[in-house]
Amino acid sequence: MTLWVRVPSFCDTQELSVRRPFQSRRTLSWLGLLSLVGLGGCVKPPPPPPPPTFSLVSPTRQTFTDQATYQSTLESIANVPLAAEIDGRIVAMPMREGQLVRPGDPLFRLDQLQQQASVAAAAAQAREDRLEAERYIFLNEQGAASTKQRDAKVTAAITSAEQLKASAATLAYKDVTAPIAGMVGDIQHKLGAVVRRGETITTIVDNRRLWVRLDVPGEQAYRVRLGMPVELQAPDKPALKAMGTVTFIAPSLDRRTQTLLVKATFTNADGALRDQQRVQASLRFGATNTLALPQAAVLLQAGQTFVFRAVSPGEAQHLIGAPITPAPPAGALVAVQTPVSLGSLQAGRFAVLNGLSASDAVVIGNLAQLRSGMVIPRK
Repeated sequence: MTLWVRVPSFCDTQELSVRRPFQSRRTLSWLGLLSLVGLGGCVKPPPPPPPPTFSLVSPTRQTFTDQATYQSTLESIANVPLAAEIDGRIVAMPMREGQLVRPGDPLFRLDQLQQQASVAAAAAQAREDRLEAERYIFLNEQGAASTKQRDAKVTAAITSAEQLKASAATLAYKDVTAPIAGMVGDIQHKLGAVVRRGETITTIVDNRRLWVRLDVPGEQAYRVRLGMPVELQAPDKPALKAMGTVTFIAPSLDRRTQTLLVKATFTNADGALRDQQRVQASLRFGATNTLALPQAAVLLQAGQTFVFRAVSPGEAQHLIGAPITPAPPAGALVAVQTPVSLGSLQAGRFAVLNGLSASDAVVIGNLAQLRSGMVIPRK
């Protein structure tokens, strides 16, 4: 077998020429390998990525709120569960779920056939005991009955009369009206249902004024004062906010948790907030004006916070304690990693407590690619 193969040169665009009297599987395999070797040289390597660039920023003053944030649940101050005070069947239900009611508005009515029968029986017993007492009073006056017998009958008559009053008073329970202004909640029984004494039928909730409970750690208890502002924010709706004030401070700490119970009250005229809604409550102790840095300028390493200051090569050499190699070009700035003490993060900026001044230039960018002594490529 005779085989002539011309291997293409680097990036040769001509097809591979093969003159062969015949082909075999082994011959085709070699041809494929040679083709890959020849064509592989035509792939150009990707260009190197551009060097990272950075921006510089100086600390500026910003007002930071000294506050503590707690997870809490809103509670309606006026919230009345309505339960049946007697056994009965619901025979009327003018209320509906979500209805706004005022004090005295009718909600539902119970039949009282059994209770009316009980009242009638109590009235008959009271009448019988009264007549018996009158008879014994007459007999005592005639000397036919003792004073002890007379007093016993009089006492029985008085007891029956009081029982009649108590039984008759329950007849007023058939008509249930709204005790407060608010909204009718979930109705748990339908028209015609038989309910037992103590069973909750519905709840009237007034969302116009709400409060939250804050469990303030004991070490912060001395800072809490009546009237301090508290800001509410719904976690799932950042735009839903409300301002309230501290209206109650417990006189003592909880023995088990060592926390102080604090209540803050909020007005909710538009009804945007709801009873039992989970919220974040921020108790504001005060405000301070201090230097601030963007969050992108801060590097966290081993639990400590750092920034990269941009300084002249001479200052960098002095701070690092070693020459800068290679020598930076004229006018270049060099990065120096500097530890800083930071406060709270608010609106994307950290409060600077120590380590920087307003005249410092701080690097912003991909800080993980920076090292102390590196020349800072500028945008």
